[in-house]
Amino acid sequence: MPRDSSKNRSPVNASSDADIVPASADTILLVERVAKIAARRRATPKLPEEIVPVQESSRPRNHLSPIENAQLALFDLENSGRFSTHPIRPSTEHPTFLTRVPIFLPARRSNQRALLEDDNSMRFNTSWGAGKKHGPPLTVYDEDTLMAIGRLRSKRLAGRPHNMPLPVTDLFKVPGHDDVNVHIVQCLLTDLQHECGTERGGNNNKLRLESVKRLAATTIELDTKTADKIVSRGTTFKLLDVAWQEYVDNAVLYIQFTPIMASWYEREYTYIDWNLRRKLTDTGKAIHRFLASQPKTYEIRCELLMSTIQYLRDYKKFMLDLKTTLRDLEREGWIRKWEITGTGRRIPHKLSIARL
Repeated sequence: MPRDSSKNRSPVNASSDADIVPASADTILLVERVAKIAARRRATPKLPEEIVPVQESSRPRNHLSPIENAQLALFDLENSGRFSTHPIRPSTEHPTFLTRVPIFLPARRSNQRALLEDDNSMRFNTSWGAGKKHGPPLTVYDEDTLMAIGRLRSKRLAGRPHNMPLPVTDLFKVPGHDDVNVHIVQCLLTDLQHECGTERGGNNNKLRLESVKRLAATTIELDTKTADKIVSRGTTFKLLDVAWQEYVDNAVLYIQFTPIMASWYEREYTYIDWNLRRKLTDTGKAIHRFLASQPKTYEIRCELLMSTIQYLRDYKKFMLDLKTTLRDLEREGWIRKWEITGTGRRIPHKLSIARL
């Protein structure tokens, strides 16, 4: 799998200065409180039954916040020897493979039904990968959810596959090692909404939680040719697993990226300008996400770009949306210059861009 040419440091510890947000006083106090409680538990570790504690009300009886309870439950699992934890400081990286295949479509979920095969899967076949997506139809809204979750990653867990808080397959073990790595997120649903820039509460929270569930229900199937580039065999894999506990108008989320996703976040990633992405239309987000993973000076036939992002409307409409997106990207300073050549008839349209 080609790597992003702009990558120069590992995302496990890397971050963009523009994305660093100083920790609030409440966050610092929460971390200090959890650390003190965890220190007291070291002498007498207790194996919890669940990683997301069940609560009967919006405030647990022991006066700890939901996130404090979830963090301490994870600490207990680590303290029992199930796995080791390592901090992550994520930036704007996103797995390169997911930027180049049409899994998240700039179209309504209902409009994707015509693309489904007999087994309700959606086939994709591009120059960068081929296979199927099994599970519910996904849109750019779901891609926003996935990228926001990636930005909230806090820890890398290393251990045997069956010892993870949510057990995983051992298919993706590093050769010569018994352990696997997963990346995790522990947050409130409102934290995810804040990262997405979406209003919190009510139906918005419900829609975002449903999006998280769709991501957890998605499985990617790679054919042998594509798999040889990525995992050395034809296989299927999930994006993430999730456990949640709803209460009042919120939810505690434990989200665990699978070993192959964790590997991509560390080794095969593309930086996505998150603030710019939030200003674009759904089609604009799909175009920007794809171009971000390509060389800074790049050419592509417009029809190929249309099929690569799985644009479902007619070609004339795509060309209008493409030109609008390119003007937006140029105005924001992400593209230095762009040009579309060809007539679209005897001579196919070709897009040429030069990025900063």
